[in-house]
Amino acid sequence: MNIVSEKEIHLLAFGMIAEVLNSQERTWPWAMDTDALRADLIHIFPELKDMPFVIAVDMEVNHMNQPIPPGATVALLPPYSGG
Repeated sequence: MNIVSEKEIHLLAFGMIAEVLNSQERTWPWAMDTDALRADLIHIFPELKDMPFVIAVDMEVNHMNQPIPPGATVALLPPYSGG
């Protein structure tokens, strides 16, 4: 597991998102909320613009903008199906 400072987050990526980021796990600069993080990611990885994904903060999925505490674990989750 990566050691994350207070000005960073622990970013986990799954599926095609991990392929775009070329990594399943990385340390990322802290963003104050999920909208800011999404904008930062799309700026660095434009391929994400047309990819649907949800952002979970500390294992909590919320489909609306939510704050990200410094040092949080944030997961980028592609659409999933199942029963």
